[in-house]
Amino acid sequence: MKLKEHEGKLCLRGVRLEEIAERYGTPFYLYDLDCVRERVDFVRRAFSGKVEVFYAVKANSNLELLRALRSEVDGLDVSSAGEIEQSLLAGYPPEALSFAGPGKTGDELRGALERGVGILSVESLRELREIASIASSMGTKANVAVRINPDFLVKEFAIKMGGKATQFGVDEEALGPVADVLRRNRETLHFLGIHVYAGTQCMDAEAIARNMRHTLDLAERVSAEYGIGCRLVNLGGGFGVSYYEEGHELDVDRIGQRMEEPIEGFREGGPAQRRVVIELGRYLVAEAGLYVARVIGEKRSRGETFFVLDGGMNHHLAASGNLGATLRKNYVVKNLSDPGGAPEVCNLVGPLCTPLDLMGRAVAVPSPKVGDLIGFLNSGSYAFTASPFLFLGHETPVELMITGNAIREVRRRRRLTDFN
Repeated sequence: MKLKEHEGKLCLRGVRLEEIAERYGTPFYLYDLDCVRERVDFVRRAFSGKVEVFYAVKANSNLELLRALRSEVDGLDVSSAGEIEQSLLAGYPPEALSFAGPGKTGDELRGALERGVGILSVESLRELREIASIASSMGTKANVAVRINPDFLVKEFAIKMGGKATQFGVDEEALGPVADVLRRNRETLHFLGIHVYAGTQCMDAEAIARNMRHTLDLAERVSAEYGIGCRLVNLGGGFGVSYYEEGHELDVDRIGQRMEEPIEGFREGGPAQRRVVIELGRYLVAEAGLYVARVIGEKRSRGETFFVLDGGMNHHLAASGNLGATLRKNYVVKNLSDPGGAPEVCNLVGPLCTPLDLMGRAVAVPSPKVGDLIGFLNSGSYAFTASPFLFLGHETPVELMITGNAIREVRRRRRLTDFN
């Protein structure tokens, strides 16, 4: 999202953020759809159109965002029955969905099969056996991919989800029994290939490419050692976003260059119509999002200055540093009302009755004052969908979307009593 200053105020595509606040109130989320589309197109070009791009719904499940992405992406990565329902409501064909997650219930699996979900990404031997049993009872055949926990650890991933003991996937060294179940149940299980998601939030292009190459090699080994051909490889994603500083970008072009030959070799080296998928969530939508709250109070306490906002961790848990961050860092923060003011080192806090509601610690913000709008950049992913809205019962923020310079509301505010 590219904010520009005009007549002393910050604007997006010529629209003043203050005008938006006057019309819709605060706090609010604003998503730049054109920015998301540009990201998808950039990824496709980086990989020369040789991979399918799936969007990970968990990053931001807003219905209108999903609808807008329908013509941009090849499919969706979903992780619950709720996300399946949301995706179908957004108009996606069920065969375009890949259902992952370590805790799928029997009811969820049956529902996915009844709806015709295209890929069930199996995370355990127990789950595979349950799918075979359910598919048999329904007289149908399930399309499955096996999520593998590789023996290859990528230390550059900020959050590691493979290469160690984890709840995700089947350990690489324990694939034998899985292959046995697949072979014994060919009438009910259609094995598509493998899925590896070894980690996330990586800013090292070489590390991501190295992990992808290892995954393609693993697919070939699975085919050769267990006699179950892989027609599909989901390489995961893990593309990082710089939440805490401007101008620092992952070199996706470099990843694409490093992967061009391995991907081409995989696509041409086995059965016809081999597919390669990458799934991306935060990389596609994080920088397209802005969270805006208004300063409603100022106080000084023992040598420090605090500005109280009308929204906080209840709306944006990640910005408060309470969403798995080992070391708390400040999001990129802007004073949308007075961007040219002299920076003041201060603390930005939300309205909640807890010291955890800290949206900026010793952060330099241009001359904030009561009434000013404070914007938190890079808020399009794991923000609205990952926050404890019911905590203390404040209204939820309204969600807005901008396309060109046209703005519309894509999710209304809700009060605590609306959830009764």
